[in-house]
Amino acid sequence: MTLYLARFLAPISAPPIEDGALLVRDGRIVAVGTRKEMLAAHGGAEVVDFGDAVLLPPMVNAHTHLELTHFPRWLNEVGEAAEVRSFVDWILRVIRVKRGVEITRFIPSLAEGIRLSLAAGTGAVGDILSYFPARQAYRRSPMAGNLYLETLGRDPLIGRKVLRGIGEILGEVKAGEMLLGISPHSPYSVSADYLEEVLQFGRRRKVPLSVHFAESPDEVDFLQDSAGPVAETLFPYVGWGDMVPPPAHRTPARYIAERGALAAPMLLVHGVQVEPRDMPLLAGSGVTVVLCPRSNANLGVGRAPAAAYRQAGVPLALGTDSLASCDSLSLWDEIAFAADWLQGDLGPHQLLRLATLDGARALRLDHRMGALAEGMEASFQVLRPAAVPRLDDLEAHLCAEGRRGQVEALYLKGREVLQKS
Repeated sequence: MTLYLARFLAPISAPPIEDGALLVRDGRIVAVGTRKEMLAAHGGAEVVDFGDAVLLPPMVNAHTHLELTHFPRWLNEVGEAAEVRSFVDWILRVIRVKRGVEITRFIPSLAEGIRLSLAAGTGAVGDILSYFPARQAYRRSPMAGNLYLETLGRDPLIGRKVLRGIGEILGEVKAGEMLLGISPHSPYSVSADYLEEVLQFGRRRKVPLSVHFAESPDEVDFLQDSAGPVAETLFPYVGWGDMVPPPAHRTPARYIAERGALAAPMLLVHGVQVEPRDMPLLAGSGVTVVLCPRSNANLGVGRAPAAAYRQAGVPLALGTDSLASCDSLSLWDEIAFAADWLQGDLGPHQLLRLATLDGARALRLDHRMGALAEGMEASFQVLRPAAVPRLDDLEAHLCAEGRRGQVEALYLKGREVLQKS
């Protein structure tokens, strides 16, 4: 047995502990308590004392695109401007950049995303993958989570061919520690018939599902009136000019509800443009909404109604999106930004839960990680703050800027995976 000691333990599922101790045996947590009581009860255990550090669960990044980690580099190589004027303008830029690089470069880009995520204390991700061979980057990685194979399109015949290929890959079940799933990209980039078909296929295969949802006003305009930049600019650019559907006259929530999307296991990503009257549709449906505040702010699409989600009882999690719309893959950075951006709708403890235990629940990993509690895997990160806070201020201190660089170690299943020392 090994006894891990630190100035603070933040179990997330219980109040923080000063002078805390974590007892681990065979990769699992046996007990959690104070240094004094644990040393007295388990004097024969090996002791690892982290000193003035904080032990807490690994971050769980419920939505990201790690294959785009080298996007800023590719942006410069293809000569694209750094600034974009609108959401659809940003989508077009992503398309141009992805088309302008050799597709095999997605593999080292994904591998770098895994490395950066682990270094920021992240132990699990909900990752979207468009270049399926890049899944090989996970095969020797300790990262846990769900790997969603992305599909999109307006032609159901082409879509069915893609779906057959996805079905063959799903037979592998996992890529490393990552459970394979499916992501129909969004309500505007997938036809209604194909969206329904993908969802039914995923549920028959009993795999995780994720969809970008209610991200921008452009999506709202398209689903209401088949108008706006999606219909007038995006569709012609990608060759769908003759595939603009009749107006659905639906909000994003009602549109996906009618397609059968509001049932577990489903992650709805972004959820910015959701009206109060649609909250009951989401609450109790089994879905989780993954908030990506920095991406939403950078793309100017609005602010997610976090307070309304909480009041309605909609489960939430937190994601970084990709380096195509964010400047880091660190949930520590996301928390610090969200504390201000969401205007106090979520307090420090709630933000920490979203980034750990609630994210683990969203990915169905909460039986393994997300909290420091007896019976859980011995998965935790070690944060060494520059200044030691008071116990009462610990959670607020953790939600301040600058925490990403203070991650000293990351343990997954009792094994230290960063090896920084």
